[in-house]
Amino acid sequence: MISLTNSFNCNILAIKVALFLLFFVSLIGIACLGKAFYPKNGWMAALFSFLSPNLFFEATKFENDQFATPLLIFACYFFYKARLTGQEKYDIYTLCLLIVAAGFWQGAIYFLIAFALSSLALLLPALAVTFYSYKKLVASTIPITSVVESQALAGIAMIGGLAIGYAKLPKQMWPQVALFTLLAALQVKFAWFLVPLLSVGVLAFYNSEKVDRKAIGKSFKGVLLSAAVVLVVAWGVVTVMHPPHEYQWQAVEFAIQEANGGMVQNDWNLGYFIFYKGGTPLQWGGGKQMAFGKGIVVTRQHLECEVLETFQDLNVWKC
Repeated sequence: MISLTNSFNCNILAIKVALFLLFFVSLIGIACLGKAFYPKNGWMAALFSFLSPNLFFEATKFENDQFATPLLIFACYFFYKARLTGQEKYDIYTLCLLIVAAGFWQGAIYFLIAFALSSLALLLPALAVTFYSYKKLVASTIPITSVVESQALAGIAMIGGLAIGYAKLPKQMWPQVALFTLLAALQVKFAWFLVPLLSVGVLAFYNSEKVDRKAIGKSFKGVLLSAAVVLVVAWGVVTVMHPPHEYQWQAVEFAIQEANGGMVQNDWNLGYFIFYKGGTPLQWGGGKQMAFGKGIVVTRQHLECEVLETFQDLNVWKC
């Protein structure tokens, strides 16, 4: 796998710009997907994608996955373009994007399997990849209760307003949405797969003349559109306020220096900070809090140890 996050310059502004650009390109992909189904106002699919926090939360994590996300969304665009136009060349584009995306994140295989449900051209590659890596695939799909991003059912709850998209979902998307819904029920980290597709479903609901004929239909559409706009602003504020922050880097750097080549014990969400700065974290990624032992600890918790330095809500302790 390509590992850009390991070599990326740990500059806060550069990281946030990179995450924003990846998220923005993902939104462009959703807009293109919407226009494939609704040329007149398909761009609104990108607006409706904000009705769920899934894609936004995915975009705020600086991991290899984020470099694959826009590629996978554009793969969705070309895949459904093939279904709508009958031109098989778009399936080739889809496969090429999936291959490149897999170089960043092996989870691209889920999209290949989903697309194979509706495409004979993609069925053979999907079978070959599944046969080769079925053990790892099964292990990666089973819920893990001790890891936050791998817990079951929470992903379904996070679909939020995009659940409306199920009501008018284009038939071409039914097989993929069925599989992605199952995956979202198994692990939270898969829930964002549904965002581009259900965003088109919400757009279909918004464009439905049948909904307009109901007394409350037009009013509900107005509420739906207003909610999406408000959430765009809200997520924008969260983006500005979201870590990484300078004091967190400072705390991590100080802890690594004090550890003098040893392990830095840490809150799980600080693990990648330590890793990027060249230290050895006790834990990283989502998961339950581990007990701290003797040594250097950087944490928001209060410990019965010696405080070496304080960085806003973070303390570096010597235990």
